[in-house]
Amino acid sequence: MAEMLYPMIGVPKLGDSLLRQYFQYQYTRCLKKAGAQVQILTPSAGAGSVEHALKTCSGFLFPGGPDIQPQLYGQLAESRCGEPNRVRDAFELALIQGALAAGKPLFCICRGMQLLNVALGGTLTQDIRARQEYNHQDIWNCMSATHPVEIDPDSLLYRIFDADVATVNSMHHQAVDKVGEGLWIVADSPEGFPEALEVEGYPFCLAVQWHPEFMAAQVPAEQKLFRAFVDECRKI
Repeated sequence: MAEMLYPMIGVPKLGDSLLRQYFQYQYTRCLKKAGAQVQILTPSAGAGSVEHALKTCSGFLFPGGPDIQPQLYGQLAESRCGEPNRVRDAFELALIQGALAAGKPLFCICRGMQLLNVALGGTLTQDIRARQEYNHQDIWNCMSATHPVEIDPDSLLYRIFDADVATVNSMHHQAVDKVGEGLWIVADSPEGFPEALEVEGYPFCLAVQWHPEFMAAQVPAEQKLFRAFVDECRKI
């Protein structure tokens, strides 16, 4: 009964530095406030770690982090592409593919949204700064809304927010380019960059390019995303 009331959510480990631990805490805080237990998943090359996570976790949150290696979406690295974490790339790609196959609820944030797109055969724009109208790598204002997004009224995101426009923060320099199979863009920025994706016909998969974990304490609508995700995980 306790497991049903407090579902276990798997979240890949961000790293050991104090900064990475602080970022990890933001996700954990929001998930626990929504009524979840959290299992931090250490990236591993072994297939057994993915299988164990799929058995023990009701759902998965894929967090932000370093750029994904471009070879995984059929490109060579450009000069402004950051250094990837290859162990984390391999682990999270296997985990998200396994979770999709199992129909597990997913909440994908920033890099997590890009990972979802790559897992389903999509590609990324390796650096958007030459095309942006807003500063999309605005780390210093991570707790504030810095630009608007338009939301598709037929989407899960719209049902959660009950609005077709939201203002969000921004901490990324890459964006979804070619959309992966079965995905559809449910929100975009004024420049046309995808800001949210969902999987057609999937039980629950919400992917956003912004960072609701940093805004949730000040903006109740952002905490609704975590609550909707955890509520879905209770059904597993």
